[in-house]
This record gives sequence, structure tokens and C-alpha cells, in this order.
Amino acid sequence: MDTDARIALEDVSYTFGKGALQKQVLFDITTRIDGGEIVILTGPSGSGKTTLLTLIGALRSAQNGSVRVLGKELLNAKEKNLIKARRQIGYIFQSHNLLDSLTISQNVRMALQLNGIKGKDEKDRVAAVLERVGLSEHEHKLPGQLSGGQKQRAGIARALVNRPQIVLADEPTASLDKKSGRDVVELIQDLAREDGSAVILVTHDNRILDVADRILHLEDGRMKSLSEVVSEGTSRMLNLLEKHDPQAANYLATFSFALARIAYADGVVSDDEREEMRRILHEVAKLEDSEVEFIMEMSMMQGRAKSQIDHRDFNPAFDDERAQHFLESLHAIARADGIATSEEIIEIETIAAEFGLKS
Repeated sequence: MDTDARIALEDVSYTFGKGALQKQVLFDITTRIDGGEIVILTGPSGSGKTTLLTLIGALRSAQNGSVRVLGKELLNAKEKNLIKARRQIGYIFQSHNLLDSLTISQNVRMALQLNGIKGKDEKDRVAAVLERVGLSEHEHKLPGQLSGGQKQRAGIARALVNRPQIVLADEPTASLDKKSGRDVVELIQDLAREDGSAVILVTHDNRILDVADRILHLEDGRMKSLSEVVSEGTSRMLNLLEKHDPQAANYLATFSFALARIAYADGVVSDDEREEMRRILHEVAKLEDSEVEFIMEMSMMQGRAKSQIDHRDFNPAFDDERAQHFLESLHAIARADGIATSEEIIEIETIAAEFGLKS
């Protein structure tokens, strides 16, 4: 077992209930997460994400395998040891869980007081963390006086004020609009890297996959790598496209993946790039909205794992008209947020060379 990782799991399983009502929700989970690493955990509802998060967060004791958090084994741990572990972990919840009767400053201060930190150190830490999340001007307001994004920032401040070595975030963007959601995730990313915290972020929001150093996927209680998820999703995507246009399915899959590669080329996928990709796919493929969203989801995940899948395996056919439209669309994605970066231009040239096209 790796004793240096902030989080180290080995053969972790978990079962709810007893007898005929027994249901196993996690199966042989093994992974490690280091300080400064941001890991996104994806998967459908009921896949075991929240259960895994509660085990890592010492909110329940592990039953099987090994769960080491900050070097301490939590398998069959006593409550006092779970409490000790919790005090070194920052929790960010979907609904922020602020106390409505306390000001923002008091909500954040309470996290310090629970750890016995008072006086000048308490005051200085609260002021510093509120400044970091951009809420200094709102410290005396009640939660009801803030926007959704500001409340989530307050929740982040409360989670980080104790300078935790681990941060666990459960659907932190679920109740936020696009801009607020993006701002919140980038804030978690920046603060975690500044502090060297290990971060696990559970989400269904594929707009934020690009902030991750690594993506883990849970399905039916079993962990899959991103490459496995992309491979399976690509097969479903090709089946969908073949139903619409058997002759063009391989080209459309290649086209979608290439658009995603450009969007990911500079490390950040903007909302403008997503909207442009959505517009182009609607125009080219004539698909239903839900089908376009699925193709975008798989393409974005593949864009995140671009080193793991070779699009040339699809052998798309390019005539002159299709080649011109293909390259024009790549440039349109690159320009969608106002400027085509050098990374995006290089990626266009790379893709063109892969398929023998003149960029």
C-alpha cells in the first residue's frame, strides 16, 4: 500500500443492508491521489460516487480493503479517529449548507472554532480566505443576501479556511449557471494548487472536465479509466451516427473528435467554443438536440483523452468540399472565443497532417 499518497485506496468494497436486502455498491476500488492533484470523479446516478466520497471523507467507516487518508487507515476506524480525519478535510457541498442566521464571516469562522482556533489567528484567517474568494465586501451579509455563486464561494471559503490537505467537492456547480459554475471550479482549482491540497470533485458537468489532472469514472460500483469510458462511448456514438447516415458515420465521429481537440488545445474549453461546436454539429449532422449533446459529451471526453485514441482508425473519406469544410470548422472553433491561440493553430496543423490535408 502506498503510504506517501494523500489518499490511497486498495480493493475497497462497500455493502448496504443485510440478508435479502443486502446490496453491494462498491467493488474492489483501487487508486491513489497525491497532494496538488485535482481528480474529477464522474459516473451516472447510483454508481457509488457519493458512497466513495463519504468513505474518503471519514463520514463512514470502510468495511473491506484499505482506505488510507493522510497516512491513517480508516478501515473499521473508531469514531474518534474518523473525527480526527474529518478535521483535516475540507468539504464543499452542492447546496453550500450555510447557516442562514449567521453572517458569511461567522459561517467561515465557525469552521475554525470547531478546530479550536480563536483570537487573532482566527480573525486573520477569515479575512484572508474571504479576500481569496472575492467576498471581503460581503462578510457581514447573511446568506440570503447573496447570489448562488457567492454562496458557493462562501462554502469554498469555509472549506479552505482550515488549510485542509484534502478537499472533497460534491457537485459544486449543480445549482449554478454556466459562468458562476466555471468561476467556482476555477477558484477551487487555483486555491487547491496554491495550498497543495488533494482535490476530488464529483460532477455530472462535462463543461469542467478540463480542470482535472485525472478523471476517474464509476459505473455500477466499479472504477473505469477515462480511456475505457471513451472507447465504450465511441461505440455507442458510432451506432447512433450509423442509424442516421451509415455512409457518413465514420466521418462525423472523426469530425466531432477533431472539433473537441481544438477546443481543448489551449487547456480551457470556453462556453463560446461549446456553443460553436453545438452549432456546427447541428448544421452538419441534422441530429436531435439530445443526440448532439451526447456526441458533444463523448467528444469532449475524448478531447480530454486525446493521446489515448487514434481517430485515423475510423478512416474517414475526404473529398475537396468536405476537406475544406472540415478545416474551416476547426478554425471556427479556434476563433469562437475571440482569438485563435498558438496552441489551437498548432493542433489544427497537426490534425490536418494526420489526415493528409493542407491546413
